[in-house]
Amino acid sequence: MSALPLKPDPLHNVGVAYEHVPLAFQYLTHSGINNGNDQGEIPMPSSIQIVRTAVFAGTVAVGMAALQPLANAADNFTMRIAAGHPAAPLSQVNQLQKTFVPNVTKRVAAETDHTIRFIEGYGGTIANLFEVLESTQKGLVDFGSICSCFEPTKLFVHNLNYFTPFISGDPKIMGPTTRQIHKEFDYFSKNFDQYNQIFLGGGAVDDYGLGTTFAWSKMSDLKGVKIGAAGPNLPWLDFAGAAKVQTNLNEVYNALQSGVYDGVVIFPAPYFGFKFGEVAKYYTTMGWGSVTAYPLAVNKDSWAKLPASVQKIIREEIPVYEAAIEDESTIKYVTALENLKKQGVTVRDLDPAVRREMAQAIEPWVNQKAQEYEAAGVPGKATFRRLIELAQENGAKPVHIYTIK
Repeated sequence: MSALPLKPDPLHNVGVAYEHVPLAFQYLTHSGINNGNDQGEIPMPSSIQIVRTAVFAGTVAVGMAALQPLANAADNFTMRIAAGHPAAPLSQVNQLQKTFVPNVTKRVAAETDHTIRFIEGYGGTIANLFEVLESTQKGLVDFGSICSCFEPTKLFVHNLNYFTPFISGDPKIMGPTTRQIHKEFDYFSKNFDQYNQIFLGGGAVDDYGLGTTFAWSKMSDLKGVKIGAAGPNLPWLDFAGAAKVQTNLNEVYNALQSGVYDGVVIFPAPYFGFKFGEVAKYYTTMGWGSVTAYPLAVNKDSWAKLPASVQKIIREEIPVYEAAIEDESTIKYVTALENLKKQGVTVRDLDPAVRREMAQAIEPWVNQKAQEYEAAGVPGKATFRRLIELAQENGAKPVHIYTIK
């Protein structure tokens, strides 16, 4: 979907949807103060100098007082925040709406002399799934929530969890683990520098599963079957012999219904939320793993316009937002599976032996991705090894531990 009509915002020089801007925020003008030029004047007695200095100081004070309303007006900030997916089905977007935006708004008003207002555009109402990164780069969006799965080249490194499947499906293990990796290896933050953005963070979501229009139980059952996936998780099915189809949540229902493909790699919560179970009656928990792959970033120019006190609050609210994502994802995983059963979907767990077989089969690809990081100039092998190590320290019990060569 195309973005809303934009007009300049005089307060922070970024386009906004003009109908949302109060009249009080429309164009303001002011004039500067001309202090004159004293060159060539006859020297005055010291007493007159004192008087003149006092008069000048008073003039400046009056001038500053006259400008004060403008300064106060500039302390009210309007920011656009966008995501390509709708809020309710996905915890990363839902918690922007329920946690991040209201928390920041309230705290800025309560703890500073400023106010901040967010224009929220989810579900592609400002920028679609493939536009959020570029829109944030250009300043059409101030805060962008970006699915790295749809940026396989530009945000390649942020698809780390996709490249290391079968480690853990627990968001409360993989979230902290992946964020520690982001801290230890600064190339994850630097990745956003070239796109005029600052990487703020992101939370982990629940375990991926496989929804299908037919029952199956072993790898060979998937041979030749068309399966839809978002991008970096497409290769998960290569080693089962499935036929991959690139897709996104917005087109899954019709594709399953019309037979474009017969299965989709997806979390249980959106599978239930988007009612895919109406057209594909089988859901298998695969154990592919929880991923942190929906980074929140802010345009650098927009960030620079915010006072330090506001920036501090935003930084402090990022861990709150991340925890909220992982809490919601954990709850949704259990409730979504129960709701799918009530919806008439057959839900089953993949046999651990089959899961191990799939993990072992995919190990060469995991090493290939680590090597691609190396080829991109970053320490991929060290990153992959450290991720596996940290995950186990945090409680993960992988069905197979990859050897990164």
